[in-house]
Amino acid sequence: MDLLRFFKRPKKEDLFNKYPDGIFIVSLEGKILDANNKAVDMFRASKLEMIGEYFSAYVDGGSNLLNKAVTQKSPLISKVKVQDSNDDNYFEISASRDTVGQKVYVTLRDVTHNYKMHNMVNGQFEIARNIIDEKNNYLVNISGEILSSLATIDGFSRALSDGVGGVLIDKQMKYVNIINKNARELTCDLEKLFTIFRLESNLYQYDYRNFDLVNLLNAIVKQYEPFFAKKKMLFDYNFSSLASRACFLDQSVFEYVIKSILDVFLINSQVGKVTLSAGNPPLAFLETHEFDGKTSDDCMSYVLFEMKASELFFDDDELQTLFEPYSCNNKNKRPISTKLSFVLMKKFIKQFKGDIWVYSKPAFGTMISLVVPIDRK
Repeated sequence: MDLLRFFKRPKKEDLFNKYPDGIFIVSLEGKILDANNKAVDMFRASKLEMIGEYFSAYVDGGSNLLNKAVTQKSPLISKVKVQDSNDDNYFEISASRDTVGQKVYVTLRDVTHNYKMHNMVNGQFEIARNIIDEKNNYLVNISGEILSSLATIDGFSRALSDGVGGVLIDKQMKYVNIINKNARELTCDLEKLFTIFRLESNLYQYDYRNFDLVNLLNAIVKQYEPFFAKKKMLFDYNFSSLASRACFLDQSVFEYVIKSILDVFLINSQVGKVTLSAGNPPLAFLETHEFDGKTSDDCMSYVLFEMKASELFFDDDELQTLFEPYSCNNKNKRPISTKLSFVLMKKFIKQFKGDIWVYSKPAFGTMISLVVPIDRK
């Protein structure tokens, strides 16, 4: 065996042509000084006709593209002219300038397939997004008409119950009450659904302002205590650990979120205990969940709510799709309002730069935790 040949370093020319990418050496004036075999093959040309030709004759953008690639120190994609090709071709161009040798070293990779696929996917996504926005805009625009019709049914059934059409017999009253109940529930569900459409198309208008958080929570508690008492459910609350009462959010939206959670507990529970607590989260909590908190003072800028229903249970399948608006998993036959409520909670809390979690175990119940920043940013 010829050991000397085995350990002999390859010639510079061999490395130039064995490199897996196409390579150009271009003068600072933009003329091609040399090209490896890979580059020649990529353009389906000959080295003789390429050397001495301007780089711009083969790559759109020419010297300006190379200067940009050198300055940004990152590859750029450009359309190229490949001989005898009727298709659009795209190469990834990287460049490095040798100021001593007054040259620019250029590498080229054919990314035509991936680039066209990327553009096609983006185009299809844009089309789909436009369709969704148009659909949502349409539904939001007709929402008033739909809800108005339901309000008429609700009002008429209430009027019948109040005796406008005369005294109703028990059987008539029963059906009128069913009509009234269904009209109210359908109105509520459609209002939530239309709000989701409005949020998805960025049509929702927020009204951020300062308000007293503790006063708002006390008002909510006072409103819901009779509902839980009517079901003979215990309702405990505690806001004493809140270090600050001032809150800068959309008050009506924030109130809606808290009430929605209490409504979920009311609708899906018949017995047990419900608790509502609010306080400032510990620093470790903020760090674990990647919130902007570096010192203990930062904890005062957030509020953490923990709301628990002792007899409510969501199984793993429900938890996995609880916040997904168009998931049809409802094997436990929950009211549609429950699903819509969780979807809206998530969207609103995310808008506030916060987050929400749901934990549920048998014999433990369900706890909903949410954290939001309460200071003006």
